[in-house]
Amino acid sequence: MSNTRYNVNEKNIYNIDFELLYISKSKYGEDWHSTSHFHPFTEIFFITHGNGIMEIDYIDVAVKEGDLIIINPNCPHTEKSSYNYMDQLEYIVFGINNLTLANKSLPQLNGETPNPTYYKIMNFNNNKNVILYYLNTLVHEVEEKESNYELACKSILTLFIIYISRNAQSTLLIADNPEKLNIECVKIKNYIDSHYSENITLDILSNLSYVNKFHLVHLFTKQMGISPINYLINRRIEESKNLLTTTNYTIRDISTIVGFSNSSYFSQMFKKFTGYSPRMYKNKYTTLK
Repeated sequence: MSNTRYNVNEKNIYNIDFELLYISKSKYGEDWHSTSHFHPFTEIFFITHGNGIMEIDYIDVAVKEGDLIIINPNCPHTEKSSYNYMDQLEYIVFGINNLTLANKSLPQLNGETPNPTYYKIMNFNNNKNVILYYLNTLVHEVEEKESNYELACKSILTLFIIYISRNAQSTLLIADNPEKLNIECVKIKNYIDSHYSENITLDILSNLSYVNKFHLVHLFTKQMGISPINYLINRRIEESKNLLTTTNYTIRDISTIVGFSNSSYFSQMFKKFTGYSPRMYKNKYTTLK
């Protein structure tokens, strides 16, 4: 008789108090509304059919069947389908509380992260049936609500998270109990996103949030990974990239439109954040004919 025994070291079990908030199936239709938004929890999309665009953190990213998109808390995003009838977007999406997926290493700029990795895209087209098994089983459990379905959902979700983490080439970390974005930070972020073209100073942001500006900088930087002013500059840069590649505005005009005081400072910041001068970026990425 041959017998092999394997012991499990339970001390190394990673206990995460996450919860499945919802899961749903979506398909492009006439009532599809595409509006940028964000949540205080992680959202995971799996494209089951078609292709389209995910606007994530104000950047358009092409997505297709088999893509799994992980969007971390507080990252603005929306979905846009292809208008080709045969390629219209279909996906399964679910929200998870108390769970984030983060990159192990992020590029630094003056000790800060200018473009935090708010999302991750992986393609599982070759393993589509495995992903669909987990997700369809989750949908079934939520629909039927049989005895102990909550425990079943958490168990299935745990196996799913382990599966995608193992297939992410060790670039993902599971972080438990992420900090909720402070309400003052939400207010400041929303204000900057809506008023980035205006003259915004720390004094203005401080008065808006009723928080001392030095404490505000510390709080915002801690939770967003970037200072309020660098977030403002980055927001302006992202909008200028869109204007550079889709309009005939001059660089001077664009610098004014997005809120920079002069075109020289705009060019300096643009190169610092992108590695290109505005003119080089326009020549490389323009979509104009």
